[in-house]
Amino acid sequence: MMNISETQPPLAASHINAAETVPPVARDPKAQQRVLLAGESVADSYVINSLLNEQGKQADVYLAKRWGKPYVIKVYHNGWTPSDRLKSFLLNVRHPNVAHVVECGKHNGAYYEIYEYYPEGTLESVGALPVTRVQSVLVPSVNEGLHELHQHGIVHCDIKPSNLFFADDGARVVIGDCGISGYTAADGKLTDLVRGTPEYAPPVKALLWNAALSPAYDYGSFGLVLVRAVLGRSLFAGMSIEEIARAWENGLELPSQISGRIGVLIKGLLNVNEEQRWGYQDVKRWCEGEFVRVDAPKTYAPQKKEKPIVPLIFGRIDGKTVSVSTLHQLELAIRQNWTQAVRVVKKRELVEFVRQFDESLTEKIRPLAQLHDGDAAVFRLLMYIQDDPHEIVYCGRTYPSLADCVNRLATGTDEIAKQFLRSGMLVFYLRRNDYEAAEVDKLESLIKRDGCRDTASVATICFALQGKKSFTVSGVSVDSFDTLIPVISRLSLREIDALLHDDHFIAWCNRLGYEKEMRRMKEAYR
Repeated sequence: MMNISETQPPLAASHINAAETVPPVARDPKAQQRVLLAGESVADSYVINSLLNEQGKQADVYLAKRWGKPYVIKVYHNGWTPSDRLKSFLLNVRHPNVAHVVECGKHNGAYYEIYEYYPEGTLESVGALPVTRVQSVLVPSVNEGLHELHQHGIVHCDIKPSNLFFADDGARVVIGDCGISGYTAADGKLTDLVRGTPEYAPPVKALLWNAALSPAYDYGSFGLVLVRAVLGRSLFAGMSIEEIARAWENGLELPSQISGRIGVLIKGLLNVNEEQRWGYQDVKRWCEGEFVRVDAPKTYAPQKKEKPIVPLIFGRIDGKTVSVSTLHQLELAIRQNWTQAVRVVKKRELVEFVRQFDESLTEKIRPLAQLHDGDAAVFRLLMYIQDDPHEIVYCGRTYPSLADCVNRLATGTDEIAKQFLRSGMLVFYLRRNDYEAAEVDKLESLIKRDGCRDTASVATICFALQGKKSFTVSGVSVDSFDTLIPVISRLSLREIDALLHDDHFIAWCNRLGYEKEMRRMKEAYR
């Protein structure tokens, strides 16, 4: 394992902000930086408006305008200039997740880059993000942006929240500030001075402050950024460089809030072995919903001689004794043998088995043995350990999503879906996945009062929980009565009558507040 002196930059911790970029050694130590003033012109037509950041070690960043359009100008300190190869890439790149340089040059002897202005700000400017937004926007955007850089042999070296910009009303993230990036050699590594931001930099082995930085370095930083996105704070907030290095040496522990699929992703990105650390393909498979195993130690914890895992005897099935040695194996066994799982959930050995992987789960699993409803106990266990928390597996039946379960429930013929509703596990599922509390409370009251009798009301609430505003009629998606009427006019009376008695259609009308219109339609087509 590395000692602190191997990873600490050649600067005293008391003289540097751990959350600030540590640039490579200045090209011209005698060069002095002057703050640009409002009204000053750069590249003839870009007029400085204001300074966007406090003076940092790497550069000053200004808001400027050209012909009324805002831009950002980054002016580097101490004569720093990127290579001609990197300049050419940044000027010509047109990837949706990589910021390209509009213009570059020198102003009063200092190198500058001009970028598009992203008024929606950076990841640094927001608190914790909803996990759904992390999964659907942040992860795929950064993964594709890093892939573009790495495909061109570039290691960014400074992936951190303030370098990730929101665009398109928050639907896209753009990687910016590639000024201290570098190109890898034929071995796929950039051997140069240790650089980046200590708060978001994985440890690297260094000799005389030189380190071999590879694309895996960026993905390690990506993992630390995701911790910040989920928690709203970094793991090392307020720490000096020495304290950060010591934290790595002592072994990191991810907070309990980081669990489920996002926890699997972060652990994969913070793999101690760079060769096994997750990269582009692993993250892409994760984004597509595939289960990707974390094979190496969870974090950069010191290597310890671990106790061998004690398997759990799941039971005797088809004449063979089945045992499981991982939580994933336990999940698969439950899915395939639900009836046996009802017996297993009452075993004391289950708690001790789970303890070997996640101590925090033991207090949740221990009470399951006392539940009268064995199916509910197994469902809860599965929700605690399964890789995809949005998939519903109950009594051996799999519903890929809430929408699929509600669709089956609305048919009135799926007895397992009805049992799932009556058992209270639908409510448990919704609360577990952080659906809107007021709507979940409303659904819980409805179930206690009516059970499965009022499927239209259940569907209405589920429509609200899913945020659905459209409905498909005869193959056409409609989102209002104005778009519905032309479609209905082409239907036969029998088709219209069936539609008016469709619980999903009734739920859609109720969801959008069309109860009166619904009643009028029923009266008109009697």
